[in-house]
Amino acid sequence: MRILLILAALVALVWAGLSQIPLGFALRQVPLNAMGVNWTQSEGTVWNGRIMGVYLNGQPVGDIDVALQPVSLLLARPKVDLQWGGAGGRGAGSVAMHGDILEASDLRMEQNISALESLSPEVRAIGGTLRLSQGAVRIEGRDCTSATGRLSSDTLSIAATRFDREFSELTGSLDCVDGAFSIAMNGSGPSGDTVAVDADVSLYGRSQIEIVANTNDDEIETLLANAGFARQNGVWTYTRETGAMGQGAQ
Repeated sequence: MRILLILAALVALVWAGLSQIPLGFALRQVPLNAMGVNWTQSEGTVWNGRIMGVYLNGQPVGDIDVALQPVSLLLARPKVDLQWGGAGGRGAGSVAMHGDILEASDLRMEQNISALESLSPEVRAIGGTLRLSQGAVRIEGRDCTSATGRLSSDTLSIAATRFDREFSELTGSLDCVDGAFSIAMNGSGPSGDTVAVDADVSLYGRSQIEIVANTNDDEIETLLANAGFARQNGVWTYTRETGAMGQGAQ
């Protein structure tokens, strides 16, 4: 019993100490800038604080609310719950960090396509929402070593309704390939039309997206041409690359 009381006292002491650590000080102790994360200011403590004006490799994220999980102190691996919103998106999840390893779990996100600055104006104009559920990520240094999650987007179905057509939502998964996040999504229509989306995004700010559409519908082909697609080898292809931080799109 005495040992339990001592442990409880130690946990209370650690909790009291951590609850007073300014969030801004804690942020400066971890290599977030090296991961492409920047922010304008912060307030509060690691127990309950807010990070404002957050950017990820130049993409606005908005403000992030931070709350320390008390139970994580018992495991000597502090974990925080995050909730963010703004810049056309919102999300939540839990993050633990030790050394240069970051592990995120229970990630949920909704992001308006129109607010994704890495996409061309033509694609952003279509609109819709990109959603992530059941997400989990492990980052070591500036490399993604593992990632899982379900992805979906209604952008394709929204575009099809403009021509009185039907198309499924794009669905797929999140993964890691060669240190970069890898996205693979597919959708189809009742007449056999198909769309495949493949994208790679690194923590260095480099991204590449390729969309391949297969259709014989004249009106849909007009939509694809207006959105920046080019016809190659019998299919419509859209490609876009963004260089590392500060290099822009190609």
